[in-house]
Amino acid sequence: MSEKTRVLLVDDHTILRTGLRMFFDSQEDMVVVGEAVSGEDALEKVQKLQPDVVILDISMSGMNGIEAIARIKQLTSDVGILMLTMHEAEEYLQQAMQAGASGYVLKKAADSELLEAVRAVARKEIFLHPEMASMLIQSIYHPETREGSKKGINLTARETDVLKLVTLGHTNKEIGEQLAVSIKTVETHKARVMEKTGCERRSELVRYAMQEGYI
Repeated sequence: MSEKTRVLLVDDHTILRTGLRMFFDSQEDMVVVGEAVSGEDALEKVQKLQPDVVILDISMSGMNGIEAIARIKQLTSDVGILMLTMHEAEEYLQQAMQAGASGYVLKKAADSELLEAVRAVARKEIFLHPEMASMLIQSIYHPETREGSKKGINLTARETDVLKLVTLGHTNKEIGEQLAVSIKTVETHKARVMEKTGCERRSELVRYAMQEGYI
């Protein structure tokens, strides 16, 4: 029998990790070698456990998934990284793949698709959730006309911090905890950023932040 694929689970939701562990351990060709609750924790576990595939979420307290990808790749280029997330915006997909992820699957995906993704990443192949693949192809063949630069917009240091954390997928509560301010204060800064940039949705903020070099 061939050697099993060693999987490291990284997510700050205990129930989800428990379910994924049971699911993967029930497969003949996979074994979960460890779990991590944050990006920082993942870095330690990658060095200690040497997994074949790391399954990461984007939104986590502390170091988020996008940041963790680049750090993990600095430690070892051999490990395959699969993003398992609820974020469907094209900007998150682009950030993840540019950082070094080999796969991107939505949490709403079927069990069979998740297994296919892990096996593909373990083989050093690229795997994208069908919806994300279609979105990426559309962006290549039918690119949207980009607006002119808004770099002249004057964001305060705190507004810049909030912009970066929002675009990296953090909730208002998580941002408040990281910046040591109240949720109401975060909402105020976020509203000012959206007013100054003319953005109405998170996906627009992500696009703006990427265009202007904030992330």
